[in-house]
Amino acid sequence: MNLKNNRKIILGIGIIISFTLLIISISMYFNLQHDVREESRLDHDVIDGMTHEEIKQFLTERRESQPIFHSFYLLPIIALMGLLVGTLVYYIMSDKVIQQEQSLKKNTKIILNFLTGQEKKVIETLLENNGKVQQYELSHLPNLNKVKTHRILINLEQKGIIHKEKIGKINKIVLNKELYDVLK
Repeated sequence: MNLKNNRKIILGIGIIISFTLLIISISMYFNLQHDVREESRLDHDVIDGMTHEEIKQFLTERRESQPIFHSFYLLPIIALMGLLVGTLVYYIMSDKVIQQEQSLKKNTKIILNFLTGQEKKVIETLLENNGKVQQYELSHLPNLNKVKTHRILINLEQKGIIHKEKIGKINKIVLNKELYDVLK
């Protein structure tokens, strides 16, 4: 559920920032157009002293000296497009991740149904202890002794659910990392 909330928050932030970049870009464009018009205006005193041909020549020179296309106001639009595309890709991909997690949890629960009651107890104990526990601790579980625990651990190890790590004379039982990540 946490990923779903993150998706909504990231989508909202992406939309707000995109909208802000769009407003900034439009504002920069219109400010640029206004500045260009202001620069090309002639003062009334200057116009009075010029002939009609001089005014035309002045305006033509002014237009030719100014760049036709000002690219700096496009930077926020490019950022807007990148942000929108990135946000949409994240939103779409996170939906797939959520579906895969749900499918993985469902499949794991189905797999765990094939375990015996005592094997499930061992797995639950491992989950309660962050996926790692000393072997002797498992033999103290209800209805288990050293021999039963040993046999259960051999079965679980053959199935690839756990593995043993030797620490001197003590065995540390570790739950398969992928399985632990799904079940925790």
